[in-house]
Amino acid sequence: MLIGKFSVKKYLSVLIFSVLFSASLTSVAPVDQVIRFSLWTPLESYPGSGEEFDPKAPFAYPIQRLKEVVPFFIEGMVCGWRFTYTPSDKMRNVEEYFEFEPLREYPNMESSIKYLEPWVEGNRLNCWIEFYCPPYLTAWREQWNRSQYKKISGRGYGSLMKGFDGIYEGASEALKEAVRAYGRTVVKNKPQEISGEVLLTGLPSIGLKAGRYVVDLDFFLNVSRIRDYSAY
Repeated sequence: MLIGKFSVKKYLSVLIFSVLFSASLTSVAPVDQVIRFSLWTPLESYPGSGEEFDPKAPFAYPIQRLKEVVPFFIEGMVCGWRFTYTPSDKMRNVEEYFEFEPLREYPNMESSIKYLEPWVEGNRLNCWIEFYCPPYLTAWREQWNRSQYKKISGRGYGSLMKGFDGIYEGASEALKEAVRAYGRTVVKNKPQEISGEVLLTGLPSIGLKAGRYVVDLDFFLNVSRIRDYSAY
């Protein structure tokens, strides 16, 4: 087992230094502008993924995963995502289509992220995340809260073997399932397309089941368009 071969105390110190040293120093922000949550990542890559363990840098893999996953979820929390969803329709020979992208841009987001108090539990590296949200994005989040948008939730799955891509896959499916479930409550017939915007609320929940990531997410939803098939 990885932890049995190395000094946890020693390498956690290296981890703290490695992660924090790569982040730019940020000024202290008001409490209401700080987003804080914990996240975990596997200590080792999934067998067969093609990523080899390096005994000279035993925490390189989980550090890299954290640096990929954390900005992605913070993007959903403070910038939001714009989505387009086309349900599959066998009668019309239409395949399912779903895509999403950032609703707003936040250049150099990584400089406002801090990784704190890492700890090992089982085969996972856990870490507290603090993000210092700039005033204009704090106001953006407050606007979503005041608007009383519909709240939706979804669950998605992604391959553990894919690393970050597996988590992205699970998050994408969670968002798609949330939008699809909502669509069924507001339209009688299957729509041609649903498009809109979401803001991730609460904290991302990531679990494991049968070699897959299980991602549960909650959103505020603003539907900009529901397009029906033309009547003949």
